[in-house]
Amino acid sequence: MYFRFGSALVLLILMSMAGVAVEKQCLALRRSVMRQQYRREVLQDEYARLRLQTQQLGAPVRLFQVLESDRSERALTEDSANSSVARRQSAAFQSAHNADR
Repeated sequence: MYFRFGSALVLLILMSMAGVAVEKQCLALRRSVMRQQYRREVLQDEYARLRLQTQQLGAPVRLFQVLESDRSERALTEDSANSSVARRQSAAFQSAHNADR
């Protein structure tokens, strides 16, 4: 009778120790998952910050490109406008010069 009681007690202790070991492993895994999620969030925040910084640092270059292209387009339109004005003035001068003769 004492043997059955003792073996039941040992079995109960072994089962509780196995349960504690399983719980400990579950908590360790849960901690590692939480740590990975935290690291992922930190990396996402850093990624967003670096993307914003990249866009801010790249903005002046694009701005200068846009300004330079606008400036070259304006120069081309001004050159074409100036040449058409010069042609008109030349034509007016020639017609006035021909009328004087």
